Amino acid sequence: MNVLYLIDSLTHGGTERQLVELIKHLDHARIHPHLCTLKPSKGLYDSLPIPKVCLNFRSFVHPSLVPVTLKLASFIRQHRIDIVQTFFQDACLLGALIKALTRVKLVGSFRDLGFWATSSENFKMRIAYPSYNGFIANSEAVKQHFSSTYNIATDKIKVIYNGLDTAFIPQELSEAGDDTPPIVGIVANLNRPVKRVQDFIEIAARIHRNRPETRFYVIGGGHLQADLERQAADLGLTAATTFTGMVENPLDFIIRFSVGVITSETEGFCNALIEYMACGLPVVATQVGGTPELVRNGENGFLYETGNIDQAVAFIQQLLDDTKLYGQISDKNRNAIQQRFSMKSSVNLTSTYYEHLIAKAPE
Repeated sequence: MNVLYLIDSLTHGGTERQLVELIKHLDHARIHPHLCTLKPSKGLYDSLPIPKVCLNFRSFVHPSLVPVTLKLASFIRQHRIDIVQTFFQDACLLGALIKALTRVKLVGSFRDLGFWATSSENFKMRIAYPSYNGFIANSEAVKQHFSSTYNIATDKIKVIYNGLDTAFIPQELSEAGDDTPPIVGIVANLNRPVKRVQDFIEIAARIHRNRPETRFYVIGGGHLQADLERQAADLGLTAATTFTGMVENPLDFIIRFSVGVITSETEGFCNALIEYMACGLPVVATQVGGTPELVRNGENGFLYETGNIDQAVAFIQQLLDDTKLYGQISDKNRNAIQQRFSMKSSVNLTSTYYEHLIAKAPE
């Protein structure tokens, strides 16, 4: 079976990293992956030794749209593509256009709660979605959101949770000594205000007042980083806070954390939470989207209401102070990822879903 993944570009975002890991872990005797990006990419794009093409897409109103569409259709025919799976809005709409020129089956990807939605984007998606044979959502919350918002039958949406390859995580993580300062960290895209990383800086400032030895890490890059660094400086956190910018592998830093934090006002299913938990970290996260499907309040972490800084601070300090609770949660989280959210499980479910669509009679 030949599958083409159609995405805007391959940057170091959560969806992009999940796609790269999916492609790498597919059984290539079962699924032959291909890649198409709308815009030029480096790094992750270059790391994939599979058939690929860049369309140099500009917009749907640019004169180049016709040759770009024909270029994609030609690639699909040349490589005998059976399924095209799209990611993000422009790729989704382009996939719908391609459906009229080829016999491929289309799979859409739902990975958030529509924070990008505007009246214009909603209009375009309502045109595109009826062309799709099926959809993959990364949580039940995301599935229900898109089903109700766009009137898509629930049986047309398959939930497949994000996965993580735990092979590169040490089975026995080194424990911090008594004289090692605790580290509270966050992994987030600093281009997206919905991540509310400014809340993390405020949380850090309050914890630092009570526990001045604590250190704080912000893993990720984007145009908001300068503002966040200024906020940290204004709150007297410059010496206690490290901003790494964009990094190749967040796990290199996460394994040093004591507590992993998510402050987002919206999440589909947070990749960073899976990474925190795989490293045995207790987590403190906002109670949004698919997060409650991963974090059970008080059992393997704590959930707080978006923007409730006091609540988040109290939970983090409880975890840092209660070593018994910390140890219990740490063991639960590592086991949960290995049993329920492995990359192997995610890849197998995805491959089986493709085969189901191919076997299904034309609609």
